[in-house]
Amino acid sequence: MDDLNEKENIGDIKRERTLRIFFYVLIMAIFVLAMWLFYTKLYSATRDNIIESGRISAIESSNMIDKCMSASLDTLKLAAYTVDNMIRNDRNQKEIFDYLTDQTIAVADSLIADTTGVYGYIRGEYMDGSGWVPDESYDATKRPWYIDAMAGAGRLVVVDPYLDLDTGTVMITLTKTLCDAKSVIGIDISMNDLQTIVEDHASKENSAAQFIVNGKGVIIAHSDKEQNGKDISENTDPVSQYVSSMISTYKSGYSNIRYDGRDYIVYVVPLENEWVCVSVMDATEDFSSLRILLISTIAISLLMISILGILATRSEKKSRKLRESAMQTRHALAANEAKTAFLSNMSHEIRTPINVILGMNEMILREESNDRILRYSENIRGAGNSLLGIINDVLDFSKIEAGKIEIIPVEYDVSSVINDLVNMVHTRAEEKGLALQLNISPEIPKILFGDEVRIKQIIMNILSNAVKYTEKGSITFSIGCRKMHTDTDGVLISVSVKDTGIGIRKADINRLFTKFERIEEERNRNIEGTGLGLNITKSLLELMGSTLSVDSVYGEGSTFSFELSQKVVNWEPVGDYEASYRAHMRSRGKYKERFTAEQASVLVVDDNPMNLMVFESLIKQTKINTDIANSGDEGIELSKNNRYDILFLDHMMPNKDGIETLKEIRLDDGNPNKATPAVCLTANAISGAREKYMNAGFDGYLTKPIDPDRLEELLAELLPDDMITMTEPDSTEMPVMIAEGAEEFIPKEIEALDGDLIEVDTGLKNSASAGTYLSVLKVFFTSADDQSGELAGFFENEDIRNYTIKVHAIKSSAKLIGATGFAIKAQMLENAGKNGDIDYIRENHGQFMKEYMLIKELLSKVFDEKESGNKKPEADDGIMREAYEGIKAAAAAMDCEMLESIFDEMEKHDLPAGEHGLFSELKAASEKYDYDRILDLLSGR
Repeated sequence: MDDLNEKENIGDIKRERTLRIFFYVLIMAIFVLAMWLFYTKLYSATRDNIIESGRISAIESSNMIDKCMSASLDTLKLAAYTVDNMIRNDRNQKEIFDYLTDQTIAVADSLIADTTGVYGYIRGEYMDGSGWVPDESYDATKRPWYIDAMAGAGRLVVVDPYLDLDTGTVMITLTKTLCDAKSVIGIDISMNDLQTIVEDHASKENSAAQFIVNGKGVIIAHSDKEQNGKDISENTDPVSQYVSSMISTYKSGYSNIRYDGRDYIVYVVPLENEWVCVSVMDATEDFSSLRILLISTIAISLLMISILGILATRSEKKSRKLRESAMQTRHALAANEAKTAFLSNMSHEIRTPINVILGMNEMILREESNDRILRYSENIRGAGNSLLGIINDVLDFSKIEAGKIEIIPVEYDVSSVINDLVNMVHTRAEEKGLALQLNISPEIPKILFGDEVRIKQIIMNILSNAVKYTEKGSITFSIGCRKMHTDTDGVLISVSVKDTGIGIRKADINRLFTKFERIEEERNRNIEGTGLGLNITKSLLELMGSTLSVDSVYGEGSTFSFELSQKVVNWEPVGDYEASYRAHMRSRGKYKERFTAEQASVLVVDDNPMNLMVFESLIKQTKINTDIANSGDEGIELSKNNRYDILFLDHMMPNKDGIETLKEIRLDDGNPNKATPAVCLTANAISGAREKYMNAGFDGYLTKPIDPDRLEELLAELLPDDMITMTEPDSTEMPVMIAEGAEEFIPKEIEALDGDLIEVDTGLKNSASAGTYLSVLKVFFTSADDQSGELAGFFENEDIRNYTIKVHAIKSSAKLIGATGFAIKAQMLENAGKNGDIDYIRENHGQFMKEYMLIKELLSKVFDEKESGNKKPEADDGIMREAYEGIKAAAAAMDCEMLESIFDEMEKHDLPAGEHGLFSELKAASEKYDYDRILDLLSGR
């Protein structure tokens, strides 16, 4: 086994090393990726800026060129339009010539300075508005301006530039055919303005060139004048080739071109008459800086990889040393862990037969009349309870060492806690002739927020020790409180237990908290115990942020004390507890309902059928009429058709929760329950819950599992006085001094469930009776598959809202049956759902579902056996009526054999829905021969 463990450890080490290497590689990859993404984004931004600059430059140039040519174009269009009309009106040539002359003068004076004027070939005669007369060899029809115009078929045509020999200026001609399809009119304008535009733009920062190209590929104007007039398609450089391709498509666009060791951005914008304007931006310097940044990025990445590699190597060495140290520590602790595991397992194994022994012994005490046998039985009970206490201590110690003890704060009633403690210890003190003195401050707030169960365990351990080690005198139990300066919502509770016992030597005080060690073993050999109680007490207090103090005088007595901070839920003081306790003890007897209210009716809305079943059971003896609903909408429908005296609404329900349900009822003026008092049922026992529900319109709230006493108090408070009939105590029944929460008979099938998964005592307390508890367990069992299936579906679909609602419902059911640990895990998942922590849900959902199925499997041992075999016929109303009459008659005659035969006969039938709880209670009462209880249960039938 050791070799196997060693191999597993080596495997774990290799896996850890692999994971660590993977982690470092992942970090490096993420860093390099981040750097590369940064470079890519910066490169893209820089390139976009350069492209945008070229685009803006090209558009500005094209706009200026269009503006420059627009006056000449308008002049030519106007002249062409006028001459067309003159031709159509058959005006003579002289009138046309005079018009061209006038237009030339007007244009030269006001619109276009650099022009030779308006001219044309009209009706076979050349006319020039500037007065120029060509020689006799001049043939206008063979000039480019005439040829191009005729080819344009009525369109306005721009003729290629030419050099005017008289002025030495490069000119272009705008020309157009007239209405007779033979005449042509034209105007020459200077290229100086266009040349100035391209040169000015080429002088801007980062601009390499600016030029205009016509549809034939001829350069009209270039920032480098030597390029004017050249055919761009004859150039072999990439820029010219790109511009040539764009001319053919006559579309705007840009391209990133690398040529002759430099980077250029070329932007092309179309102009009128199939011309294009080209802007060439030199981006060499910008891209060079980006390349330098890329090289720097790679260098930094390599440096970081090197640094991470060095750190990883050092970390690996350190980790190896830590693993070796941990290995040694594991070997050293192996024996101690084995011991703890053994104690834990043995405690669980011993607990079951001890419970059986104590249960059977209880039957002897109830049924036997022989005094000698009763004395033996009393001794068995005392020894058995002591042994059970030792086992419980060992279990708690094992849980603490394993880190499985959790502090679970809830709202609790201080009076109830003190009452439980006094009830548990006063009998033992009286048996030894000790006086139990109470010193309870009347100023302690009534309702606090903390771990009620662990607080009672801590104080009970101290009280039990005081009784065990005190032979004469008294035990003084004191509780006080004071407000905290740092927390206005909290108090500091001080608890002390003073005894007049044997005391403790100063040298032994530090040994008090050593596990499995008892001081003065020889002197205290007759006192039972494991030596774990104070160790457990100290550990629990430390978990709650407190410490246990000891003050002792050897031979005179000891005082154990601690202080514990608690949140305050209700500042109402507990008052004179000692007086109320004495009155309570004088009047204690068999439970009887405080009142009946046969005319009252209440509506209970809860999506959990188990909760509904328990609620009905808790108020059954008050004879209040109860309607139930499984959803908010169903509850609203019932509220519209019936008048109720109180509404009980579960807070968290799917689709429509309790707050939304109440709001809809309150807003409906036609609803007869618009003003009916409402109580919220909730599993959230947290500070501030009361204010939350009161603000939502509720008149009160009850935490789940429901406290029967608190439920009766709330009913008495909210029901109309004229509906309540207070009950009087049974005068024939003598008051008996019994501990609060004394157990009723527990059926064997329920008792067998008690363990880590289900705390039967808690489930019985929540369900009010064994019969109801058995029914609640069955509902939990039969609904487990559907509930878990729905929860799994919500998980798969990542429907966090409905997942949270469903896990809340499962938590409530788990609390009800006593599956406390499972309920805590459900609460954690619910909290994660409310906070949107899907990672926590993903990590813990699988284990949660496994535990759910373990609980179902445990319950299957009870219910599968009950329901196995051939299906039994269901008992109809007649069979049930005869059975109840027979049970009532047998109980009145105290005939146990007849009762047994009736129950055996009823085992052949399936009971109708709703009868399981009552029938289980009747059977439990029959098995302990409680005939009065049977008659009480059947009094209304």
